[in-house]
Amino acid sequence: MNVMSLRLILSVLMGVAVVVSVGGRAEAQLSADQKAEMRQHYEKATRAYDVEKYPEAVDEYQKAYEIGGDPAMLYNIAQAYRLNDQLPDALHFYRRYLQRSPNARNREDVERKIADLEVTIEARRKAAEANAAAAKLRAAPVVTPAPAPYFPPPQVITVPPAKSTGNPQRVVGIVLVSAGAAGLITAGITGYLAGKKGDDLTTASKNGGVFDPSLESSGKSLNTVAIVSVIGGGALAVVGTVLLVLSHKGTESGAPAATVAPVIGMGTVGASALLTF
Repeated sequence: MNVMSLRLILSVLMGVAVVVSVGGRAEAQLSADQKAEMRQHYEKATRAYDVEKYPEAVDEYQKAYEIGGDPAMLYNIAQAYRLNDQLPDALHFYRRYLQRSPNARNREDVERKIADLEVTIEARRKAAEANAAAAKLRAAPVVTPAPAPYFPPPQVITVPPAKSTGNPQRVVGIVLVSAGAAGLITAGITGYLAGKKGDDLTTASKNGGVFDPSLESSGKSLNTVAIVSVIGGGALAVVGTVLLVLSHKGTESGAPAATVAPVIGMGTVGASALLTF
């Protein structure tokens, strides 16, 4: 046997002696009481594991590991966490087990479990984000449409015949013409505003903007007011003009009387006027 072979054999024997010596010291570090305590925790953990009391099993396996430092306890802790659906904790202890036992016989199975856990945890994270986004959309404020415009019941304005030597028809005529002019002005303003809101809706639609139901409702309300104002104002202006003309042709028996009644109903908007001589 040559010198190189002898040195190689001596090196191997020394390495084996060191490993045995280190293992013996690690084993000798545990007292009999510690070994008994570790065994007690391990047995309690196993019984809890068997009846699916996984949190209790985790606690006992951890106590056994803290006493003896056996890497197998890390694997048992990971198993209990996985079966209790505490996947991030299980993933952590599977990795710690492989770090403490890089040459473990079940390394391939543990690596497969780690890969499956990573996929499941990521899928759950994405599902949670999707559910949160959906809940946020469901909590978005609902746009309440504007209330329908209120139309008061028809009112009848009666101009009684003059009882004095004055000329009240002229005064009434002036009042009615003024009211009619105000109604026509109101019709012009509201009609312009309704048209502008309609243009805004058209512009937003062409430019891909968001449809605003309140803007449409407001435009319809203004358009209705414009129609009522132009019809009512026109009627008042006509009656007032007639009274102004008749005021110059009064008779001794009395002056004519005028009655004006706006008409607003289902699908109908207008006014009626009655002259009594």
